Amino acid sequence: MRYNNEVFVKYRIDKDSIVFWTSDINENISAAKVLNEFLYDFSKGKKIFFHGYRLPEEYLSQIVDTKVILEKSEIINDPFNIFLRLSDAKININHFDCACESMIYYFDNKVNWTDFLATSIISQPQKYIKEGILIAYFASVDQGADYWFECSKDYKENVLILLRTLTALGCRVKQVSHLSFPYN
Repeated sequence: MRYNNEVFVKYRIDKDSIVFWTSDINENISAAKVLNEFLYDFSKGKKIFFHGYRLPEEYLSQIVDTKVILEKSEIINDPFNIFLRLSDAKININHFDCACESMIYYFDNKVNWTDFLATSIISQPQKYIKEGILIAYFASVDQGADYWFECSKDYKENVLILLRTLTALGCRVKQVSHLSFPYN
């Protein structure tokens, strides 16, 4: 329930991962900026892959800084999906409403682009986090209305620092025992 443009953030800590969900974070410009910076800082030293579903080409530059695009792949006869390999996650969540869904995948350096495109990581990110193949993923669903971030528990402190910062910016942060991806 929302009152006066408040932003709510829920998070859960499991034995393998830490996850948070927020809706309409763009209502708090400072919080959206902090989340953008978190995603960028988290990407340093990692391989970054981006997936956009129903993202028109003309809006790509509003979401992703085009200078960080290293490779682009489109699936033959599939005009709805776009895949990018990025040098870092220099993105702007304020424009994620341009796509139905957008996801950023964070890997260590042993996962390569071809393996990413050839696996089911896109449809089963939680499984790959538990297996230690995927470090984290960030998802924007429902045209930028909902945001989801899940990472290996090794990065728990990074997420908790973000959550404390969001609290200081006026977001209502709450730990919950059950939180599942809203569109599975």
